[in-house]
This record gives sequence, structure tokens and C-alpha cells, in this order.
Amino acid sequence: MSTFDEKHTGQRPPRLIRDQHLITSCALDIIATVEQTRGVPLQPRDRMALKLLTPRNSALLHQKMRQHLGCRQISFDILTDDLGLGSHQLVPSGVHVLNKAGFWWSDGYGVGRFLWNLYVDESPQAGMCRVLERLFKFEVSGVFGPRANMTVLEKTRTIEGEVRPDLQLYIHRREGTVETSLRKLLKAQAIFRPKDLGLGLEEASANRDNGRIVLLFGKTKRYAVSFTIHKI
Repeated sequence: MSTFDEKHTGQRPPRLIRDQHLITSCALDIIATVEQTRGVPLQPRDRMALKLLTPRNSALLHQKMRQHLGCRQISFDILTDDLGLGSHQLVPSGVHVLNKAGFWWSDGYGVGRFLWNLYVDESPQAGMCRVLERLFKFEVSGVFGPRANMTVLEKTRTIEGEVRPDLQLYIHRREGTVETSLRKLLKAQAIFRPKDLGLGLEEASANRDNGRIVLLFGKTKRYAVSFTIHKI
């Protein structure tokens, strides 16, 4: 529509907002509104994904007094296979944040797969590689090896919701899988025992094939994701 038409019809083109403060404010508003209307908060992994939105991995549009917040996400499984140890799945079980007082704030991660945001115009395959390198603080080839099977499944789904009449949320989510080795992760010092970080988690259950490990990341802020190891 031309500028001339806009003036005469009263319609304005959508305005793309790149301000971090406004994006964060909108995300927090969504979290609070969903909990207020549903009576149940979002899963911790979804709250964390919304809180970590930036101009690089989301888009906030303002049109006709309505805000539209959109983002792309990838969720993936981490599978391990070691000769003599067998195959295991690392299932996210908790999210943890180290506060200024030196204590961990913890919350259940929810049932499902690991979840992270993709950058704008970033392919799911490249995004999963970037996320893993950031989390493990190593190049993917160094942690997982050249034969690592990092695949992004064709299964996708779009989540669209009207949070309020003036606030819309759009999420496009892809799914993937990463195959690695527990020995490689331990050798790369990419995972920790909960007690090594001061986290009061049960490290093992009655089943010796199940245990708890923690993935630590972040520089200015310390985040951690705990996993339960399940025998496949």
C-alpha cells in the first residue's frame, strides 16, 4: 500500500521494535498474563525461553494498537551411546539460577526436550550447533566428535495464541536430536555432578542406570540445567 493510500485510509504499516527493554517487558507481560488467566504458570523452560528473547532471536511488531511477539525455537534430545555403558537419554529435569547471595534458585524443567531460541534467519541445524557450543563452551567437533549425529527432524509446529486482545504470541518450533558419548562429555569437562556445584539434587535413584548431571553455562549470570540420565 502506498503512502498516499495510507494517509487516506488511516492505515499505518507495522512498526518493528528492536528495543531490548520493550521486548523483555512484553515477554514478562505474557508470562504474567498467562499465569493470571490460566491460574497455572508456564513451564519453567517456556518462561526461560521467553525471558531470553533479544532483538537477535525475536521480532516485536506494533500495529493498530496491538503487539505481536514472534520467535523461532528448537527443542532437541541428547542421546549417548558408549561401548560397555549402553545407550542413555539426557532428559532435562530442572533449571537453576545462581543468585547474588550465592544460592541456587531452582524450578522443575517440565517433561520434554531441551529448548532454546534461534537467531533470526538462522537455520535450525546451525542454531542447534551454536546452542550446544555455547552451553558446553567447546566447539561441537571437540565435544561430540566428527561423527556426531546432529539432526533436525522435519516435524515442526507453530504455536499461536492471543494472550490478550492487544497482545499476540507466535512461536515456530523445530525438533532435533544430538548423539554423543558420556565419556566424551566427561573428558571435555562439559558436565558436572550436582554436589560439585552446591546443588542439593539426588544424584542417583535406586536404579543404577538413572542419575543426575548438570550442565552449567553463562558468564555474567550463572544458569544451569540438570538432566536425568535414562537407560534406553
